[in-house]
Amino acid sequence: MTERTRRTRLRRSIALSTVGVLVLGVAAVGTLALAAGWFDKPERQAGHALASATPAAPVVAVRGAELIDRRTGDTLALLGANWPGFEYACIQGRGHNDGGDVDAAVAAMTEWGMTAVRIPLNQDCWFDDRPAIAYASGVEYRASVREWVGRLTQAGLVVVLDLHWSAPDGVPADGLRPMPDARSVEFWGSVASEYRKHRGVIFDVFNEPHSRFDATAGAWAFELDWRCWAHGGCAVPVENDRAQTRSGETYTAVGMIALVDAVRSAGATQPLVLSGVDYANDLRGWAAAAPDDNQLIASVHLYPDQRCADRACWARELEPLADRVPVLVAEFGQSDGGDAFLRDAYAWAEDHAVGALAWAWWDITDETSPDARFALVDGPDFAPRAPSGTALRELLGG
Repeated sequence: MTERTRRTRLRRSIALSTVGVLVLGVAAVGTLALAAGWFDKPERQAGHALASATPAAPVVAVRGAELIDRRTGDTLALLGANWPGFEYACIQGRGHNDGGDVDAAVAAMTEWGMTAVRIPLNQDCWFDDRPAIAYASGVEYRASVREWVGRLTQAGLVVVLDLHWSAPDGVPADGLRPMPDARSVEFWGSVASEYRKHRGVIFDVFNEPHSRFDATAGAWAFELDWRCWAHGGCAVPVENDRAQTRSGETYTAVGMIALVDAVRSAGATQPLVLSGVDYANDLRGWAAAAPDDNQLIASVHLYPDQRCADRACWARELEPLADRVPVLVAEFGQSDGGDAFLRDAYAWAEDHAVGALAWAWWDITDETSPDARFALVDGPDFAPRAPSGTALRELLGG
């Protein structure tokens, strides 16, 4: 994808005649301005755009197929983990998140060598008019998110805010949906308004766009194509992806173009992460379908049980795109008791992607839980849990 510039670059000089008019018309102010160097170089004016409510974190920007820290111009790699909890605990009525949003966790993350953390969010819990089953209030939920984001960015970590669980009006956001809905536009308008000055925070606009197979009927209940991914308009089953039955009810999908527009209309200029189809594993149509915006990151999720899960597929499908736009491995992990796939995915990302974020920074004591097999940490000190946590810490160099 070629870069498409949406903003006019600042000129490197100001016409002498213009300066002359300023000096003659308002001599005292003009003299002061020139003495202070306000018109000296455009970098001074551009520097104002770098002002951030998260000054300890990098100012993230897309440059070609790379990410950079605009403060220095150096390339930037987003390496770390996903921090689940905000997407499910609230809608289950248990708390704003699942715990662990403490200074000790931040210290462990930085000690491991992380540079970024992805935080999944819940669409319903963000709003004040939330379902009755949700925990506490939208104001309190947003404050809890804001406090955790602040702790992470104060430690110099980039935060990726991710719309993980969503649902159309009248249906609780209790799991993964195939596509965003109309409320998702409102969600991103609100999130972007709150975080538009936080240059160390970027936005993953929808977790895992996907088709939906009905095993009972032995047929597709919904097949997602790239046109719907971009423009929306298709009819999507209302049930989450763990539902065993289908009601036949649908909602109208909203596409990625509308979500990007919602963020930009709120004045947020940070890079936006757009996941591919097939649970974010397929990027083959991404370049042709992506919105017209020069600050986009293509997101892929890598797990052993997915279709594109080996070096040959990554070379064939992902590397050509990664030569044109930034590709982020926003999720990767392994839950079969080994770490070979996790290591391979991380190594591939080091060579070809702009980052890799492991799933997931969890301390799960219930060993019968399927989520425990993905857990990276153990106990209140967040010790690395074997095999995934010990492997990730080694790979990060911590």
